[in-house]
Amino acid sequence: MSHTTLRRRLLAGAALLMAPALVLGTPHVADAAETRNRADAGGGWLGRQLDKDSHVVTGQFGPVYGQTADVVLALAAAGVGKRKALRATRALKANVLDYTGGGDPSEYYAGPFAKLLVVAAARGMDARSFGGSTRSDLVAELEALECKPGIEGCEAAEKGRFSDISQFGDFSSVISQSLAVLGLERTTRRGASRTSVSYLLAQQCSNGAFPQDLGTDGCTGSVDATGFAVQALVAVDTPAARAAAADAGRWLVRRQKGNGSFVADGVRNANSTALAAQALDALGRDRRRAKAVRFLRSLQATCSGPAALRGSLRYSKASTGDRLLATGQAVPALAGATLVDVTNAGATRSLPRYAC
Repeated sequence: MSHTTLRRRLLAGAALLMAPALVLGTPHVADAAETRNRADAGGGWLGRQLDKDSHVVTGQFGPVYGQTADVVLALAAAGVGKRKALRATRALKANVLDYTGGGDPSEYYAGPFAKLLVVAAARGMDARSFGGSTRSDLVAELEALECKPGIEGCEAAEKGRFSDISQFGDFSSVISQSLAVLGLERTTRRGASRTSVSYLLAQQCSNGAFPQDLGTDGCTGSVDATGFAVQALVAVDTPAARAAAADAGRWLVRRQKGNGSFVADGVRNANSTALAAQALDALGRDRRRAKAVRFLRSLQATCSGPAALRGSLRYSKASTGDRLLATGQAVPALAGATLVDVTNAGATRSLPRYAC
């Protein structure tokens, strides 16, 4: 496998998401050119990062559709960049095969199908007719990747798992499982299968956390995976799901640092803090969510930073990291939006800049 193919494969499966909550900042003003609202300014910065011709995020190896989906969700959460979000969504619809299979008709990646379902829900689009390719029925394509009786190679312990079909291996994870459950809950009347929900619930550690990897021995909690799992379980909204989400929320509270941040790989960072903030928001833990948002605001470039970066967030205090990825995940948290019910209803066309 070439380095370019592997890079594309890894990016394809990478993560990625409105209960009432305290929003720190001033309300956004329709079509305002400048704003002091942190979510609006972050959304405006994100919208300006999309390629002017292809309307997607581009990286060293070409289009990055996973981050493009994150931008669409962030714009919807902030309620800005309506035209940009529409064009980016059209680009995603035109490139479903590239995103969900790396351009290869024999490759099927569960995570990208799941994230596109969430995009379709946020945009109010038909998830069964997402573009004009043979993969336009996102629901059917994702459900075909679920381990169930009668499917060759489906072992009893894996029933309900959404797995990749790929010559490069299975990159599915708790994050992709959570997105799949959440996406199906939002885009279909019947929701995710009870088996797939049960499989997600079975991944929970005894301390309430969720691990990154599926079906592995031991159970090491991941803030990012727990953040996604909580939102999926809140969307499911059964007694078992609510109880598991509450346990996961208590684990997140115990992991939160005094400055409101959350840690991954030993670093207090924007991405993990944003995902935890969304989970806390979905659980109605407003005070803890507000602490996380204050940390995110401390990473955001404002008047003291270069004009071209204002509104964006750095990865951590010590590292700029991937500003686009950090900002894409942070904006929904700043806006008080979760993946459970983010929508573009009422979005304006503007891409505001931070006012100085």
